Amino acid sequence: MSEEKNMTTLEIRALPPGEKFKTTAAIVSAKARYDKNRRLFWEMTIMDSEGSLDSKVWSDAKWWDARSGQKTALEPGRMDVQGDLLNSPVGVFGTVTEFRGRPQYQFNEIYLLDEKRYPLSMFLERSPVPPEEMERELREMIEGCHDPVKSFLQKVFDGPFWGMFREAPAAVSHHHAYVHGLLEHTLAVTRGARALAEAYNPGGFAVDMDVVTAGGLLHDIGKLDAYSLDPFPGMTVQGTVIDHIPLGYARFVKLAEEYGLEEATALAIGHILVSHHGRREYGSPVLPATPEALIVSSADELDFVMYCWQAAQESPGGEPEVSEYHPSAQRRFWKRPDNRNERERGK
Repeated sequence: MSEEKNMTTLEIRALPPGEKFKTTAAIVSAKARYDKNRRLFWEMTIMDSEGSLDSKVWSDAKWWDARSGQKTALEPGRMDVQGDLLNSPVGVFGTVTEFRGRPQYQFNEIYLLDEKRYPLSMFLERSPVPPEEMERELREMIEGCHDPVKSFLQKVFDGPFWGMFREAPAAVSHHHAYVHGLLEHTLAVTRGARALAEAYNPGGFAVDMDVVTAGGLLHDIGKLDAYSLDPFPGMTVQGTVIDHIPLGYARFVKLAEEYGLEEATALAIGHILVSHHGRREYGSPVLPATPEALIVSSADELDFVMYCWQAAQESPGGEPEVSEYHPSAQRRFWKRPDNRNERERGK
């Protein structure tokens, strides 16, 4: 390919070893390392609106300051790359290499760019689903409930809370780690949970659809305190030392008390929040113990694994339909050609 074409991170990840690339993105992490010969190099992650890319920047890479419009050589050994360049826009020339059978991305030249000409908003990854469409679906779900759950949810998803919830990421790296990601994930979980509830109700389980809907919509509200956009997804101190499940339950209890939600309903919804990861080793202090909690937990796990399937990278071992091993999902994914979804088709 020509180095003149500016590629996205998504396009770069599709390149075979040996190909060269050029891209414009923002640095989201840069860690100084030393090789076995004590030569300085960096492990760097950049991000654009289509995703992120992990790279190596070896000691022979060239660094340039182009922020003024002029090209000036830099000495990276004298820079605080992590402190000074974090969240800075850069232009990169690189090469796809291979290491232990896996693609590796090497940056050969790095240009520091002017933030006014290349604002960070250019590089924020966002949900592919329009936020207006997602808000409409959320409001319809709430309207389908009965009081007091309906009016409680209307009060919750309003004002500053709704503003934060609408923009928040669902994670830092594992799934939906982008603007509007929490809203996208929440709707998928609630949609799936409601479908499961409808499937089991004829069997005599008497699943409370209002509790399922509220539990689905509120199950991850702790992520408002656990994660931040500054401007890219990151973990807060609270999220690191407490985690989103207890943070979410604490926030829910306060909201329920402010509204005056009856104790039985608050308990049923609160149980979903503290049990939605399904297992203690996954962070839930208790296991799901009601049909509603079992359903929301299953829908949450399914949406996570489905996202992992969607984002899984092709195996470099000559099996184009089978992904690399995904440590979080604890499996390799089979991506049959007729399973390719709209995102993968570039729609």
